[in-house]
Amino acid sequence: MLSCASKSCVIKKSHLPIDIVVPFLLFRAMPYLMLCMLSGFFLLASPKAYALSNISMTADVIQYDDVTLSQAKVTIDLNGNDQAVVDANTLEYGTARLDNAHILLDLKANTTLLIQARQIVTPQFDARNPNIYLDYRSTNPQPSLTFNAEIKPITDTQWATFKLNCLIPAQKKTDTWHCVDGLYHGERVNIPFTIDFLPQPKGVEASIQFTQASFSDVSGLHAGEKLTGKVMLSAQQVQSIWHWKGVFNWQEGELFWQPFYFGKAGNTFDIAGTYQSPMLTVEKANLQINGVGNLSASADINLKTKAFNAIRVDAREVDFAGLYQTFIQPMAQKSVFGNLKVSGRADWHFEVKDLQPQNFELNIENANIEDENGKFGFTNLNAHIPWDYNGPKQIFLAYERGHLLKLPLGITHLSAEVNRYSIVTPQLRLPVLDGALQFKDVSAAWIGNGMVWHLQMKLEPISMNSFSKALGWPEMNGKIDGQIPLVTYANKQLNMDGQMQFNMFKGMIAMSDLRIDNPIGVGPKLFANLTMRDIDLGDLTRTFNFGSIEGKLEGDVKDLRLENWKPVHMDAIVQTADGKHTKKVSQRAVENITALGGEGTAAALQRTFLRFFKEFNYEKMGLSCQLRQDICKMGGVESTPSGFVIVKGKGAPSVNVNGFTQYVSWKDLLARIQRITDGNTKAIVD
Repeated sequence: MLSCASKSCVIKKSHLPIDIVVPFLLFRAMPYLMLCMLSGFFLLASPKAYALSNISMTADVIQYDDVTLSQAKVTIDLNGNDQAVVDANTLEYGTARLDNAHILLDLKANTTLLIQARQIVTPQFDARNPNIYLDYRSTNPQPSLTFNAEIKPITDTQWATFKLNCLIPAQKKTDTWHCVDGLYHGERVNIPFTIDFLPQPKGVEASIQFTQASFSDVSGLHAGEKLTGKVMLSAQQVQSIWHWKGVFNWQEGELFWQPFYFGKAGNTFDIAGTYQSPMLTVEKANLQINGVGNLSASADINLKTKAFNAIRVDAREVDFAGLYQTFIQPMAQKSVFGNLKVSGRADWHFEVKDLQPQNFELNIENANIEDENGKFGFTNLNAHIPWDYNGPKQIFLAYERGHLLKLPLGITHLSAEVNRYSIVTPQLRLPVLDGALQFKDVSAAWIGNGMVWHLQMKLEPISMNSFSKALGWPEMNGKIDGQIPLVTYANKQLNMDGQMQFNMFKGMIAMSDLRIDNPIGVGPKLFANLTMRDIDLGDLTRTFNFGSIEGKLEGDVKDLRLENWKPVHMDAIVQTADGKHTKKVSQRAVENITALGGEGTAAALQRTFLRFFKEFNYEKMGLSCQLRQDICKMGGVESTPSGFVIVKGKGAPSVNVNGFTQYVSWKDLLARIQRITDGNTKAIVD
């Protein structure tokens, strides 16, 4: 055995034919290592020397081109195996490092090379137990390079199996490499693939085909199933700038990328740009989405700071339904816009610079929007909504008809001025039924993380008949009008300053202390107090087909609370007003009042002479409800040992109506009112 050792061994670049990346560089280095060791052998050998079994050399450092081996030992087997073995503590090539590298070279025909290591470390990924095998035997139709290892991204904790077999072309630097049987397989990923790549003097071109691929992440926010498609990439360095482009063609499968779900295949994404550290410029990015349309974008990204310095997005003539289902609905699931049925066409454009929005434009054409929960809807909606950071813009919106909380809306044209983060208009008119809502001094602004606004409102006279029908209430007659002095909205809360007053039934109904939490979100809550004064009972009862009652009505509803627009709390009382005015009630009205809160009175009328009277005098009448969730505690104008008095008679003829059921479900009470107004209670006299 002969050994030669040195502190370092530098091998200059050669021109041998095998010229491939890391393993091939080592392959080229072997003849020089052999020459070094054989020279030492002949210099030291003597005629009496014994036959040699192997030759070895150790060195602190061995360098060849960009390859550096540290603490290396080279051994040549002379026992007939004709093999060279290189063991090194580390093998470094560029930014990659192989630890505990073991290299086996077949010297018989200089045809095979095997590289093994404990791990490969790079800035982007780790590989453990790698096997790199080069097969140049003449018995094979084409040389091949095989790579097997367990790999993972440097930031991940899960390892995956990676393997790839590449056929080596005759002209390695100019011909296409064809790599087959590729597989990336782990606990949450399985991607079979093939690669064709063409080396360039200062770049590369590659085409990756994947079939029935699947993946998911631990958080469940990203997943793909049965994905089949192709990715084509190319990059070329011109001076210090890299020019790159890529195309992703998705042919089959489903993709979920929180919050977006792409259930339809047939999508194409092509992108191109430049890179000069640290700036990545996306000159164009076109996304063709099946069922939506074409979206294009450009951006400047600082990879060092992760900042998007400039972004531009355009979408032209896209399908509004596909756009909503794919992009808008996933982000609006918990808002009032999370369950819409839409149609029509739309296009939009926006620009962002230095993380600040610069301009925006949204155009909607012939769209129909319908909330599946029935809160609102618009037909044939057209809108032009521009915005610019540096100057004011005029916005416009129109629709043929619509509805808001079941109230029909007529043909409407709205316009306003938007100036940076505020919007103002002196007046807006929103047709409702046969009247309209007039808004004055409308002003809104985006401050911090929320919207604030204020306005004044006036209600032009609306038919109570159409208003009550629209809301599914008992049919009413007459007109309703009113005004609101000032409404403000901030921090997802709507407040009314002053008193909102409506004139109806020759009297007045007012609302005060109005507050609505989260009015356009999920689960809105309303708080208010109501006051009724001088309501003409004759007009009211004729409107409701209730039977005739003469007199004046007053009432108060205190601490009213609605949750999701349904009453859950209030202290309410309605009663006749004192004063010198006619106080009479018809027999039919008595029967209907009985149906609301009493039992037996109507039957008693039929069994006595009172059945011959059309109407009765009364002193006072009233009904109260203390509502807590769905239970209403009923009361009247007086209490009795067994209940309460709803109608207290006076003079002759007169009649008393008592209530005996003190606690009743709010749903049942509404059902009683509905039965009365539907005419289910038989009319005796009117």
